[in-house]
Amino acid sequence: MLLYTPDAVYQLDQAAQEQDGISEVELMRRAGESVWREISCRWPQVSKITVFAGAGNNGGDAFVVALCARAHAVEVQMLVQGDLSKQSETSQHFRNQWHQAGGETNPWQQQPLTGELMVDGLLGIGLKRKLDQDWQTLIHSINSHPVPCISIDIPSGLNGLSGNPQPLAVNAELTVTFIGIKTGHKLAQGPDYCGELVFEDLGVSAAARQSVPASLAVIEGCRLPAQRRKDSHKNHFGHLLVIGGNRGLSGAVTLAAKAALRSGAGMVTALVHPQCQSHLATVPEVMVLAWEALESVISKASIILVGPGLGTDSEATRLLQRLQKASQPMVIDADALQADFLNSLNSSQLVITPHPGEAGRLLGCSTADIQQDRIASCRQLADAFGASCVLKGSGSLVASQQTMEINIRGNAGMASAGMGDVLAGIIAALMGQGLDAYEAARTAVYLHAICAEHFASEQDQIGLIASDIIETIPRVVRQLRNVRQ
Repeated sequence: MLLYTPDAVYQLDQAAQEQDGISEVELMRRAGESVWREISCRWPQVSKITVFAGAGNNGGDAFVVALCARAHAVEVQMLVQGDLSKQSETSQHFRNQWHQAGGETNPWQQQPLTGELMVDGLLGIGLKRKLDQDWQTLIHSINSHPVPCISIDIPSGLNGLSGNPQPLAVNAELTVTFIGIKTGHKLAQGPDYCGELVFEDLGVSAAARQSVPASLAVIEGCRLPAQRRKDSHKNHFGHLLVIGGNRGLSGAVTLAAKAALRSGAGMVTALVHPQCQSHLATVPEVMVLAWEALESVISKASIILVGPGLGTDSEATRLLQRLQKASQPMVIDADALQADFLNSLNSSQLVITPHPGEAGRLLGCSTADIQQDRIASCRQLADAFGASCVLKGSGSLVASQQTMEINIRGNAGMASAGMGDVLAGIIAALMGQGLDAYEAARTAVYLHAICAEHFASEQDQIGLIASDIIETIPRVVRQLRNVRQ
């Protein structure tokens, strides 16, 4: 699956007209008819619908839907918002057809909504501004009305690039989108607002598509380490040094270390605050040392993970200073995500795993700034630190300096403590088994998400905890290997 920014979709639209000879009127007709097909398939008994049209091309699509409904003897309450005198000629064409067919159009004035379902054709994919109070009141009214809502192309109020509401958006049960799936459908809050997403290509050719580069590819599989030879031994699969576990934070190192072991790491040594050494006694497979032992053990490690439960006190700061100039492949997580530390490293295989707040700290901006354009933020992080970057969150992004992909798997049960520690451990284990930084990051993100889905297939996702992911890893790896075979 490929995703496109709104600007790229506009280019695709133009390519369809120029290369495929599909007129704008025909594209709009196909779009509206495809929405009506989805409605009639899902709600074949509907007798009355409320259709909202705006002044943009979404409004034109909405008039096509209204015409289709009328042609099938379905009553239409047609409501408009915005200055329709600014409609494009194509949208005006279908509005005129609606009026010529005897259809009525009324401005929205907070009148009762009478349809058995609603069609949202108000605002399109190019929305960037914050909605004014009139628009917010209208969208709130739509969301408050207890019937299904179908959005045309994108729920009105949703930013087509970032997936963020501006500041609210239509809660659609179904969104029918055209020509290209937009990044905003899959990023941030986009999936929640879109509901079920149906894609219609409107007959745009492969040649036209190839003329416009996609903005993001979806991670749809992963590259697992090769099957092990019978004469394998632990030194073949990496000696991972996990550094963190400050006072009261030893659980993060425990999770990362166990996740790494379950993901195939040959050996794991944990360096924790002296007061926390005994806390890892429940994981006998992990060698546990105090922070003071760093210099004696670092040369033995083939890969380093630093950050889980590290903390930010003076002792943690001194520990990072002692790690400066390390050259082993490294995964940097949590409190170790500090710009000065990252810039001090000599590693050519580096993965950073910030959540939006940590990303903002690294780039000197706010969390809101990161979320406003996650794609640009992730790319900037990869470039700034010469690293593969996992920007965590809904629609986690994985980027190197050359490429970027998005993960759309997993579920909301992953919003619980320790999930990032588990992910970091999986990444480090895969790097220790020979995957390069980017491949390890994308594989780990995908595997992590599939484990969450596996749990939710048997139990409710609300009970998912980080330890459940760890215990599920071997089963999911086996399933993924079987699929590949």
